[in-house]
Amino acid sequence: MTTIRGAGALWGAAALVSIGVTCAEAQQTAPGSPGAPQRRLERQDERTVSAREGENYDPKGVRLGSFLLFPALELDEAYNDNVFAQSAGSGPTASFLQVIKPTVELRSTWTNHMLNVYARGNIGFYTSAPTQNYQDVAVGTDGRIDIQRNWNVYGGFSFNRKHEDPGLPNTVSGPSNVTIYNQLIGSAGYYQKVNRFSGRAEITVDNYTYFDNGLGIAQGVVPNTDRNRTELRESLRFGYEFLDGYEFWVRGSLNQRMYVTPIDATGFARNSSGWDLVGGITLNLGGLISAEAFAGYLQQNYVNQGTAPFQGPMFGLLAHWNPLKELWIRPYVRRTVNEAAVVGESGYLNTSMGFNTSYELRPNIQLGALADYTIADYQSFSSTNSRYDQYITLGASVMYTPVRQFFIGPSYQYIYRASNQSGLGYSQNVIMLRLGARL
Repeated sequence: MTTIRGAGALWGAAALVSIGVTCAEAQQTAPGSPGAPQRRLERQDERTVSAREGENYDPKGVRLGSFLLFPALELDEAYNDNVFAQSAGSGPTASFLQVIKPTVELRSTWTNHMLNVYARGNIGFYTSAPTQNYQDVAVGTDGRIDIQRNWNVYGGFSFNRKHEDPGLPNTVSGPSNVTIYNQLIGSAGYYQKVNRFSGRAEITVDNYTYFDNGLGIAQGVVPNTDRNRTELRESLRFGYEFLDGYEFWVRGSLNQRMYVTPIDATGFARNSSGWDLVGGITLNLGGLISAEAFAGYLQQNYVNQGTAPFQGPMFGLLAHWNPLKELWIRPYVRRTVNEAAVVGESGYLNTSMGFNTSYELRPNIQLGALADYTIADYQSFSSTNSRYDQYITLGASVMYTPVRQFFIGPSYQYIYRASNQSGLGYSQNVIMLRLGARL
């Protein structure tokens, strides 16, 4: 399904109402992240063990020694009324889309330490727009070594073959060949908590390699061969838990963005470095509410002479609210400085806010909804009329699980973009039916 993920509209959040290949208890988060809270502890479950098991539709997986294997295969049929994200006056192209999603995940069940390995595919075929066909692949691993309680090292590595959907901030408007790229991601971290004090150090490396799709300056974008780069990010975070479940913390981060071609086809030197400093609070109220909020300042400096730095307030929020046993609400706010592939723009400040929610109508019927508002505020180095885009994304879905091994359900997504640049506004409707099997 064509999406606007890169712009911050979280259609991937439809997974909140889909039945994935792993249960909620199997999901792991890095130390210090609020994560998803458990069900409300004050509401006692008076069902018998057999009754609870009979109403549990999470996949069990296949036991392989001290690991659980979660295989799954999903087949989707979608209809997109504006594949190339064109304005109404350009005559949008509609198309059906068939998607195949095989997945295999291996997760450890150890009391201490953690190791996960996964392989995922996402293959799409457009009936009326074959130039947008894609074959995405992700293979990776992540893990944690527990030195002592509240003291560990963690990290991961993955190879990803991805594509950019039309309508994203760095794609052209109108029919074109799909943008395909490889991304290597590596990360390592150290976490330790002593009494009420905690510290965390992290380093992340992202390497991007783009394939030539025939687009360039004439189409208003930087050639893909000039987008190849490596991004490094280092961060330190220190926290103090002043009450049980309440923590104040401060985090400082550095980043370096280094391009293989230091000066692109437009004559712009895209290498940059930046920093941010934020303070925040994390709280967890017995599984009813968990949240992490922060605010501070960011700056990104470009080596290109005369290019003004990106600078301004930085803020974020991630919360999980469980007001009813069956209802989950997850609001979020995030702001990042992103690389731009648009001619004349050094980058863009991406600000996203919204929420997604899921409601368990019955143990095997889940309803979901999402709403997102995103601003892509570009910084121009060649003119005073910088591009400014606004995105609105709305979605809803239903997932029915007749038996533990199968799931089926429809979903709907609406995307609207308004821009201060002529011809870049569009609207898009996507309807999809998901059908899957898993163990």
